[in-house]
Amino acid sequence: MGTRPTFKQLVIKTWGESLKDDVFGTAAELSYYFLLALFPLLIFLTSMIGFLPGTHSGLVSDLERVVPPDAMKLVSDTLTDVVSHRNGGLLSFGLILALWSASSGVASLMSGLNKAYNIVETRSFWERRLVAIVLTIVAVLLVASGSVLIMIGHRLGHWLHRAFEVSAALAFVSSILGYVVGLVLLLAGIGSLYYFGPDIKRKQPVKPGALFATIGIVIGSLLFSLYLRLAPSASATYGSLGAVVTLMLWLYLMGLVLLIGGEINSEWLRCDPRSETSQSS
Repeated sequence: MGTRPTFKQLVIKTWGESLKDDVFGTAAELSYYFLLALFPLLIFLTSMIGFLPGTHSGLVSDLERVVPPDAMKLVSDTLTDVVSHRNGGLLSFGLILALWSASSGVASLMSGLNKAYNIVETRSFWERRLVAIVLTIVAVLLVASGSVLIMIGHRLGHWLHRAFEVSAALAFVSSILGYVVGLVLLLAGIGSLYYFGPDIKRKQPVKPGALFATIGIVIGSLLFSLYLRLAPSASATYGSLGAVVTLMLWLYLMGLVLLIGGEINSEWLRCDPRSETSQSS
């Protein structure tokens, strides 16, 4: 029977399996699909929020806290251009294109998770694509809601204080609650990818990897953004493509964190005394 690994053993095993399963190459594939999905999704979101006065500028200012500067400039310019040329056709077309591109990224993540668990995909193409589309919708709703709450958590208390004249203490508690709910939604969205993504018929633990991915995405984005603010601009090396390269690198790191989280879940499952995998390994 397997026994729970120590932290050091888990790190060593996860690193070895990550190299074996080529998570770095799969993360590059994920970043490509995520980039394809990002701007159609922005078109859809800006078409929706464009009808709410002041929401666009508020969203941009909150995104600047976590998105790397060069990448944020590219995103901001795209948002501004789309909002100024908004029409009804972009709403439906952007949603369909974003959904298909994002589901391709989720399908690639599903393949990476299958590799982590050392299992062969048995679902048909359309069954797999349907699962990817459903997971994309669920994950986008949960992850996007959680990310927005995390980004605007510091504003929630101020808004309640001004709008309803609540006490400063209650406003502070509301801000903390916004952060907590945001993290829970983000954790739930990532957990759903780990739980339903791989072609595993039995239940498997996803909390260790989901917790790692949630913390990794939040802290990793903040640290990466801080590093790029202090380091020389990518435009000095890549010229006008610097913003695109920075954006793809950020998406690559996010995909890498998700894949490593899957590897953590796999190693945790192998060491579970109740798991068939641990008994057969």
